[in-house]
Amino acid sequence: MDTPAQAVLLLQPGAPFAPLQPLLKQLGLDARPMHPGSTDPTLQGWYTLSHPDAAQLDAALRRLQQAPGVDGAYRKPEGEPPG
Repeated sequence: MDTPAQAVLLLQPGAPFAPLQPLLKQLGLDARPMHPGSTDPTLQGWYTLSHPDAAQLDAALRRLQQAPGVDGAYRKPEGEPPG
């Protein structure tokens, strides 16, 4: 089985995650908090994204980079441990 392509999403400080959920669903992205349960506001905005197709992930990241509240969306470097 192929490993899904992974990326990182960082929200702007104080930006809520909920408004991005419809876009993430539309783009076929699975998003999981990098630091679940953290009360540290600097860690709460970090998410790991995955998509079964690397090319589609790249296109989705370009759209996410333009979304309100997003500070960054980029591919995880190869060889990095999973989120």
